[in-house]
Amino acid sequence: MIMHKSRHRLNLNMLFYAAVFLSILTFALLQPFGDPPDEVNRYKVAQFICHYGKLPTGEEFEVAIGGYGGSYAFQPILPYIIQGILMRFLALITTHNLALLLCARMVNVFFGVIMAVYVRKLSILLFDNRLSSWLFCLLVMFLPQNLFLHSYVNTDSMASMAGAIILYACLSGLKSGWQRKDCITLGAGIVCCTLSYYNAYGLIVTAILLFALSHLKRTRKQKLGFSLKPFLLKGMLISVIVIAGAGWWFLRNYQIHDGDFLGLAARKANAIRTALPKYSPATKTTLADSGVSLKEMLFSMDFFYFLWNSFVARFGPMTLPTLPFLYIWYYRIFRFGWLFTLIPGRMAGTYGPLSVSSGRRASSGAVRWGLPAVVFHISMLLSVLIPMGLCIYYSYTSDYQPQGRYIMPMLLPFMYYITLGFHKFTALLEHYIPLGGLYKWYRPVICGGLMLFLTGALALTLANVVIPHYLGGTNLWNGEWIAF
Repeated sequence: MIMHKSRHRLNLNMLFYAAVFLSILTFALLQPFGDPPDEVNRYKVAQFICHYGKLPTGEEFEVAIGGYGGSYAFQPILPYIIQGILMRFLALITTHNLALLLCARMVNVFFGVIMAVYVRKLSILLFDNRLSSWLFCLLVMFLPQNLFLHSYVNTDSMASMAGAIILYACLSGLKSGWQRKDCITLGAGIVCCTLSYYNAYGLIVTAILLFALSHLKRTRKQKLGFSLKPFLLKGMLISVIVIAGAGWWFLRNYQIHDGDFLGLAARKANAIRTALPKYSPATKTTLADSGVSLKEMLFSMDFFYFLWNSFVARFGPMTLPTLPFLYIWYYRIFRFGWLFTLIPGRMAGTYGPLSVSSGRRASSGAVRWGLPAVVFHISMLLSVLIPMGLCIYYSYTSDYQPQGRYIMPMLLPFMYYITLGFHKFTALLEHYIPLGGLYKWYRPVICGGLMLFLTGALALTLANVVIPHYLGGTNLWNGEWIAF
C-alpha cells in the first residue's frame, strides 16, 4: 500500500513536470526570433560569448542595443554565459542559426522545469494538505506568463528559478534548524539570483532577514536572545558559497568599469554616448520630469491594468493577450484568495506553514504562530512589496513600462497567500459548517475546481491563442532571420 501511494505521487509529480516542460516548449518552438521582449539584444550577449569565447565588457559594438545605446552585457549575465558556452560546443557540430538559438532557449526551458521541481518541494513544506499544496503548484507554474518567461533568451527565467530555490531553502532551514544542506541550497540559490536579474534582489534581502531573525530565541526568562554561534557558523558557510560563486562578477565590474562594481553607472554612461538623442538617458523625459504625479501615473494611465494583464498573460512583444474572460477569473481568484488570508488562523483552525494546519477536527492540535512564523510572513510580504515598489519607481523615474515580467520575482509569495486564503476558507467551512459528512467535500470541490480552471486556462491559452497565432502567421520556422 505504501509503495503504491509512493508510486502514485511520483507519477503525479512527473506528469506535472512533463506538463510544464511541454507548455514551455510550445512557446520556445513557435515564437519567431526577436518576437519576445528584446530577445534580439539579449541573444547578442550569448552570441558574443559563443563566437569569441570570452565575456563582453558591454562596450563592444556586437552587443550594443541599436538606437537605445548601452548593452545587456553590463548587467549580470550568468544565463547568457551558460547559453554561450553550450552554443560554442554546439557550433563544433553545426553553426545553423536556428540550432544555436534553440540551444540558448532550451537553457531557459530547463530552468523552468527546475523551478517546477522546487515549487513542488516548496509546496509540501508550505501546506500539509495535499490539495492545497497542488493548488499552489498550479497557481505558480501554470500561470501562462510565467511559462512564457522560460521560453526565450532572458535572465528573468533563472531569477524565477532562483526564487523557488531560495524560498525552499529558507523554509526548510526554518523547520530543520538550518542544516548544512539548507545552507548550501540557499547559497546556490542566492548565487543564481545575484548573477541573473537585479529586480529579483528583494528575494536575497528577505532571505538574509529570514536567516538572521530565525536565530532569535526566547530565554528561560521569556526574554529575546540571539543564537550567535550558529548564526556565524552557518552564515559563514552561506557567505563563502555566495562570494565564491558571485563575487567574481562584481570584482570584474570594479576593474573594468573604474570602480563601478554594479556596472549601472557604466551602462548609463555608455547609453548616453551611443544612443540616438530621443532615447538617450541624458535627454529623455521621464514621467517624473514631465510633471505627471505618481498618483496620476498609477490611477489615470491604466498602469495597473497593463501591469496585471501582462502578469497573467501577454505574449510576444506584449501584444498577444489570452482570451478576455480568463483575465476576469484570474483576477477573481487573486482578490478572493488575498481576502480569505484575513481569516484568523484561530477561527479556521489553521495557522500557516510553520505549524500544524488542517481542517475541522484538528483545531485543538493546531500550533499558534511563534516567532519563526511571524518572521516568515514579514519576509514573504516584503518579497511581494519590493518588486512592486521597484517596478513603480522605475516606471516613474526612468522608463514607463508597466509589464508583468518586472514583478514576476514576487510570484511565489504572491501565490502563496492566495493559496493560503483558500486553504483557510475551506478549513473554516469544514470547521463551522460540517453538515454531516459533507465537510469532507468542501476542499476537494473548491481546490479541485480552482485547479481545473488553472489547467483549462493554460490549455485554452495554448490551443486557442498561442498555437493558432504562430502557426497561422510568422513563426520560428518561417520567419526571416535577423542578421548581425
